[in-house]
Amino acid sequence: MENDIIVHKFGGSSIANAQRFLAIKQLLNKGKEVIVVSAIKDATTTLQMILNNAAHGKNFLELLESLENVHLEIIDALQFEINTSDLKNKIKGDFLTIRNTLLAVMHISSYSKEIQDFILGFGEQWSAQILSLYLSQFYDSRYLDATEVLRTQYVNNIISIQWEKSSSLLNHFLQNNKFEKLIVTGFIAGNESGKRTTLGRNGSDFSASVFAKLFKAKALYIWKDVDGILSANPSRVKDAFPIESLSYKEALELAYFGAKVIHPRTISPAQEEGFPIFIKNSFNSLIKGTEISDKPHTSDHLIKGVTGIDDVALINIEGAGMIGVSGIAARIFSIIQQKNISVILISQASSEHSICFAVAREYAELTIETLSENLQFEIEKGQIENISAEYECSILAIIGDEMIGSVGVAGKLCSTLAKANININAIAQGSSERNISVVINKKDINKALNAVHSGFYLSHKTLAIGLIGLGSVGKAFFEQLISASVELKSKYQIDLSVRGIMNSKKMYLTDKSMDISLCQEYLAQYSECIDIEKFSSHIASDESAHGVLIDCTADINIAQKYLSFINKGLHIITPNKHANGGDLTYYKNLKSLAKDKKCHYYYEATVCAGLPVISTLQDFIKTGDEIISIEGIVSGTLSYIFSELAKGKKFSEVVYAAKKQGFTEPDPRADLSGQDVARKLICLAREIGFDISLENIDIHSLIPKELEECNVNEFLERLPDFDHKMKQFVDKANAKNEKICYVGSIAKTGEVKINLNSYAQSHPFSRLEGTDNMLIFYTRRYSKQPLIIQGPGAGAEVTASGIFADLLRLASSLA
Repeated sequence: MENDIIVHKFGGSSIANAQRFLAIKQLLNKGKEVIVVSAIKDATTTLQMILNNAAHGKNFLELLESLENVHLEIIDALQFEINTSDLKNKIKGDFLTIRNTLLAVMHISSYSKEIQDFILGFGEQWSAQILSLYLSQFYDSRYLDATEVLRTQYVNNIISIQWEKSSSLLNHFLQNNKFEKLIVTGFIAGNESGKRTTLGRNGSDFSASVFAKLFKAKALYIWKDVDGILSANPSRVKDAFPIESLSYKEALELAYFGAKVIHPRTISPAQEEGFPIFIKNSFNSLIKGTEISDKPHTSDHLIKGVTGIDDVALINIEGAGMIGVSGIAARIFSIIQQKNISVILISQASSEHSICFAVAREYAELTIETLSENLQFEIEKGQIENISAEYECSILAIIGDEMIGSVGVAGKLCSTLAKANININAIAQGSSERNISVVINKKDINKALNAVHSGFYLSHKTLAIGLIGLGSVGKAFFEQLISASVELKSKYQIDLSVRGIMNSKKMYLTDKSMDISLCQEYLAQYSECIDIEKFSSHIASDESAHGVLIDCTADINIAQKYLSFINKGLHIITPNKHANGGDLTYYKNLKSLAKDKKCHYYYEATVCAGLPVISTLQDFIKTGDEIISIEGIVSGTLSYIFSELAKGKKFSEVVYAAKKQGFTEPDPRADLSGQDVARKLICLAREIGFDISLENIDIHSLIPKELEECNVNEFLERLPDFDHKMKQFVDKANAKNEKICYVGSIAKTGEVKINLNSYAQSHPFSRLEGTDNMLIFYTRRYSKQPLIIQGPGAGAEVTASGIFADLLRLASSLA
């Protein structure tokens, strides 16, 4: 036959109505073409429903009449310039035949496979006849019922094509039927005796591939309502994109592991004959689509796609008696094969102590029952100790020819899933190396697909962010995020996607990354009342492999929710000191849970804002250094106050000025009490390993006892009455040419002290100005010359920079 023929296949959505029939003409080329069509959209499903209704004694006439009208209305809407009465009468006659057949089905309350094939096959006949008559107005077109030329048989319960017989029948048809456009029914064929049969799921695509092979076609174009084969299921991975080029083997792997756009059977004839398959969008033909061929284009990506199969059970067989026993695996799978149970995946350790394999969930009980019955001797002898099943499983597979010979692919897959806190139950890789499959818990499949898709750079690594607290720190953080996000996305493939914001009264949630410059507008116009459970669950959604909650508040109630956040798999970044500096048991539980759940908990900004205090201390501990003592000024507010007192100013005036400039809390006593300093030192002491709490610390409070219980206004009014007491401290220090500082210290024993001390002008503390903080670390390695960290310890921008640095650490750790 001629090899310049192109075969087209149009699915149900591509011929759903008259407008779609008209669009087909625009997609055809000059010259000879074969056009294989499905039934119009939902016609086959409707016919099956009608058949079931009849078998169950239910009324089917209304549905049947409606389906008939749909086809007749399409003919009318196409506005033929030729007579359509013969076609309409033919279709009406078919529906009468179906009606009479269904009355017989209703009478006997059942139907055979032959009756089912007979009824379901009409859909393709009607659509092909309508298209053939429509195109006959423009081309020399012919209609071919595939039942006349395709012959099939069943081999091992799988329908297969009788190629020689089919080719002979097709040649005979072509000798008597010249054409420019040949319109062929998909889905249906003839059995060995020539009676109508159906080709099963995706039968029309298979039909098209079969005819492309029979015609020795130049190419097969399969027209769908999607842009091609995608890198992942778009309903699960929103960043999935069309794959431009696949090899036959890559396409087979993707199809077998759940890519619904194409069926494995469709690829086989193309691979045997060597013609390319193009998957195109009939609604947007300008999109390139996907080409499947023996010579695919080289790819920039290590894998072509990631896909998954749901509703899988993992069968485990264990026993010391299996070790070294020849043929045990063959026997196991022979037993299963006798029940026609298909094995999806097999994994066996080299010790041969156990073997596991995956089957469809619906066959799990039958598999266990069959194996237990047939292996009873081995079980009784103790050779097989256990046969069990894990029922709620899914399989995730990565596929690509570029994986062949590439080092570290399996490691990267395992690492990516581990970072997403997903456990692997079993793993398998064939010698071809183009497929690595893992069995995981079904509940994790969506998260796993997104993690792997971004982990192998098929899309940007997305980190879903939920921000709690839109005060000065939260706003400053957003400003820094806006300025850096574009560069991070392009340079490091990190998409920092804000999916939720919350203030003290409202919250706003979105499935897509929001424009954070408009966050106040979102809260004003589209927000809802705060619900921390709903907020955290939204950020923990499977649509993103990783989610992080950033708590920019000082709210103890939010800090007490951290355990709940981590249990949902969320990472946490916070400057809130209440979790680390509050209840000791809660702190220990928090750290332990974060470790168990493999969630990151970052809190650099809890001590000295953006200064690298926590990370430095952690580095000391990780590298085996020993902390001798820590001494520091860790309150930017108090640092400012005592710097101003050194200039001769009054205590009350300095406190009022600090409050006015926003250096203190709304009630300055929150700073003057020393409680904030104490919590910071608790954070540091606990980081070292000391079990210390607030009640263990003797705190030198700067609040006169007489003013502890009054309201804020009265406190500020009466504070000048106590200026003389503070002046005495300052004068005493000045007399010794020293400077007063509010200092906290942690001794080697774990003792924590907070005192008002004076220091010589040569001491590092004495050179602090403004809101600067300073920490002095004496360690075994830094025993003579201590390590000193100095810088701004208060302010929205520096605190936000500490939070942002933690966010980058998190993104880096998930790479």
